Amino acid sequence: MGSYFRAQWWLLLRSPRLLGPLVITPLYSLVFFSVLREHHRVGLATTMATTAFLMCLWSQAVFVASDAVDYDRWEGTLEAGLFTPRRYTDALAVRVLTTTAVSLPALGEILLIGRLGFGYPVTVAHPALMCLILLLMLCGSAGIALAISGLLVVVRGARTLQNAMTYPFYLLGGLILPVGALPDMLQLPARAFYLSWGAQALRDAVGGTGVDGTALCALAVLAPLQAGAGYMVLRLVLHRARDGKVILHG
Repeated sequence: MGSYFRAQWWLLLRSPRLLGPLVITPLYSLVFFSVLREHHRVGLATTMATTAFLMCLWSQAVFVASDAVDYDRWEGTLEAGLFTPRRYTDALAVRVLTTTAVSLPALGEILLIGRLGFGYPVTVAHPALMCLILLLMLCGSAGIALAISGLLVVVRGARTLQNAMTYPFYLLGGLILPVGALPDMLQLPARAFYLSWGAQALRDAVGGTGVDGTALCALAVLAPLQAGAGYMVLRLVLHRARDGKVILHG
């Protein structure tokens, strides 16, 4: 596993565009913090900071980490990987997890922007709990990226689906509106989505309002489940590709 991790870091260093979230994230937070200043709502600074970070985490998983298989296809290494589908899938899982994790330092970056750039009292109330929540969020996000990886190489038009996975999932994840404010028909899928529970738990851990045990337990169950589902989807796709049951479109 260590060799897969080192290989992906080497690819990241060769492709600076994969580090884009660390550049883009300040743009989110600058807008959010400026709106708070104009409306004199400093008390919401922590909520806005975590929202900007979670948008960054989701974008990194959906648009960057999920391109791992597609990258191998264009580089001509995918076919070779199919001869050892289990090991290749494991390698992809580590690579996707590594690329998704690149977004984690963005949280510290956003908190510093809030404190140094705007003078907001943005601090982390429960650092240990925050780290646990971030690990679970990372796990769930990497699972989503693994599932998208498979779709990108076997489904025509999957790139359009990938591009559409922003604002609808920001809504389902409770990043734009509280889940309770969504229409009834959307609340059930939102509650089945790890991001909605993770967003609530992370805001509580950073803000110090007391983490809801239900949110933490739901995140601890849903994130690994969705990560496992993503892994199985990718493994199934690669096995079917190896057997010639799907065509790797160009």
